[in-house]
Amino acid sequence: LNFCRQSFLWCKIALIVAKEKITRMCKGPQITKAFSKAVCDAAEREYTREEIRSKHPEFLIVENKIYNADKFRWEHPGGAVFVSMFGGRDATLAFQSYHMREFPHSEMEKYLEGSLAASEQPVKMDKEHLELSKKVKSVLKQKTFAPFSQLLKAFILFTVAVTVEAYALFYQRTFINSAFLGLLFAWIGLNIQHDANHGAMFKNGKLNALCGLAQAWIGGSQLMWLQEHVVLHHLHTGDENMDPDAQLAPAMRGHKNSPWYPWMILQKFYLLPMELAYALVPFFVAFAETLTWSHKFEQKYQISPLAKYPWRLASLSAHLFFYLRFFILPFVFAENILYEAAKVATTAAVGGGYLAFFFFLSHNFDGVHFLQGSYPNGSVSYPENSSFLIQQINSSSNVGGKILCFFNGGLNYQIEHHLFPRIAHSHYPTIAPIVRDFALNKGPELIRYTHFPTILDNLSSVFSYLDKMSVKPHSD
Repeated sequence: LNFCRQSFLWCKIALIVAKEKITRMCKGPQITKAFSKAVCDAAEREYTREEIRSKHPEFLIVENKIYNADKFRWEHPGGAVFVSMFGGRDATLAFQSYHMREFPHSEMEKYLEGSLAASEQPVKMDKEHLELSKKVKSVLKQKTFAPFSQLLKAFILFTVAVTVEAYALFYQRTFINSAFLGLLFAWIGLNIQHDANHGAMFKNGKLNALCGLAQAWIGGSQLMWLQEHVVLHHLHTGDENMDPDAQLAPAMRGHKNSPWYPWMILQKFYLLPMELAYALVPFFVAFAETLTWSHKFEQKYQISPLAKYPWRLASLSAHLFFYLRFFILPFVFAENILYEAAKVATTAAVGGGYLAFFFFLSHNFDGVHFLQGSYPNGSVSYPENSSFLIQQINSSSNVGGKILCFFNGGLNYQIEHHLFPRIAHSHYPTIAPIVRDFALNKGPELIRYTHFPTILDNLSSVFSYLDKMSVKPHSD
């Protein structure tokens, strides 16, 4: 009797296992669950990229698979806003660069909506980037988020900034503390919001989202920053059409296919003064972009409708609060409005100028490589001798070392940051030698790893490059 009972139990276990395998096979009458049938039906549906972009902003593309971002985003450990920003777009290389691994298609079956049409070319994972990712994670021993020392730095930095601003607002605003406040704003942008909005500060997505609001505290828009940097600049670095940072005209000419205007012969001379006005972009342009839901006011930079709720209203509200703090209250308490305006302008010029200066150094230097191959739907088609990894390295540069890394939130290690944006900046000096050696082993004919020893060396290279681009091109 015991033998029969044991035999029956083993048969039952075997039946359950077999049933599970058959369920996964998805073959007609063998389907035993509605869920499996839905997966099979989804696998048979095909969409073009244009259909996804124009009709299905709730979907996103990874390699050749279409997933329901609207359903998945609220379960995403890194936060719903990241997934929402890629609604209607290809997120293949975004996933790879942020997660440093292959996409787990088998774990995402319940969100599957279909596949790319046979006429479409899927974006493939970059094997070399995955290879380098393994080396980097091995050295960091999987500890890629911010260490305690970085969190402490962020806390002190924000506390000092709030204290200085309160002192200036309620006691006395001088040109000295106005300039210092501008510097603190820039450091908050580089050290706190930047890592947080890349999901690199904490493993917890909600904590990153909270710290990412530091972008709103210093006058910008968290949403427009994500669109500019995460969705566009990081995936299409150095692309002449889709990298927003490559669109310098009509003010300047940044690559050989950019239009030329007569005033550009002087561009290396007016670069630095122009950077002092950069704060106008996050202060006012970003607010208008959020209000009109139009990044750069160009259709090709379309923002996903999936990201509108609830972040659009939150972003606008945060911007209005900044206007109250930074523009309205200072003049309410001011004795001399013009004098007060000059001090507020000092804060904006120092903070905006500092940010613009270091960002411009990173992607405009002698030897920088631009290309064409990115599209508004998020897809990328690299030339035969290029790839995601190669283009990120060839279009970015490093400068300085650990000291500058401490003050600038690791943004002096642009190469490492562009390859691994979800690694906290404190780790960049550690992984930089690994990335450099990996690049050098590939050969200078493919990859050019550029690291300037000093800021002056980097600036000299920028001026040299702008000089070359200022020359009127010969018409064929």
